This record gives sequence, C-alpha cells and structure tokens, in this order.
Amino acid sequence: MMEIRDWLLTISMIGHFSYTLWAYVDRRSDKTNERMAELSAKVEKLDKDVSVLSAASSAAPSHADLSDVYESINKLAATVNQLVGENRGQSDTLRLILNQITQKGMQ
Repeated sequence: MMEIRDWLLTISMIGHFSYTLWAYVDRRSDKTNERMAELSAKVEKLDKDVSVLSAASSAAPSHADLSDVYESINKLAATVNQLVGENRGQSDTLRLILNQITQKGMQ
C-alpha cells in the first residue's frame, strides 16, 4: 500500500510541476504576443506616416523652383537698390535747389 501511495504522490508532483511549467510558458507567450501586436500596430502607423510624408514631399517645391525664386529675389533687390539710389540723387538735387533759393531768395 505504501508503494502505490509513493508512486501516486510522485506522479502527482510531476503533473503539478508540468502544469506549473506549462502555465508559466503560456503566460510568457501571451505577453510576447501582446508585445508583438503592439509593435505591429506601431509599424502600421509608421507606414501610414511615411506615405503621408511621401505625398506631402511630392507637392513640395524642388531645388530648381527654389533657385528660380532666389534669382527673382536677386533681380528685385537690384531694381530696388537702383530706385533707392535714384531717389537719393533726386533728394540731394532738391536740397541743393532749396538751399540756393533760401540763400539768394526767389529773384
């Protein structure tokens, strides 16, 4: 009788140990699956973000467009500088005329 009880106790301990080991591995696998699902969702969101950025960048101005804008701004700056110079010249001439009028009077 003692021998049967010892065998049953040993079988029970092995079964309990096996169940504990299986439960540990199963819980660990569930956590891994959860992490993989989260990672998969992040990758999908990143793919969507990249496609949005690609679409936005296709509508962005190119280097050639920016070069044309730069050239246009340089031409405009040269014209403005010329007009400022001419305006200063006219102001100086007007000052000289007014200075002569104030010195000699309106004779």
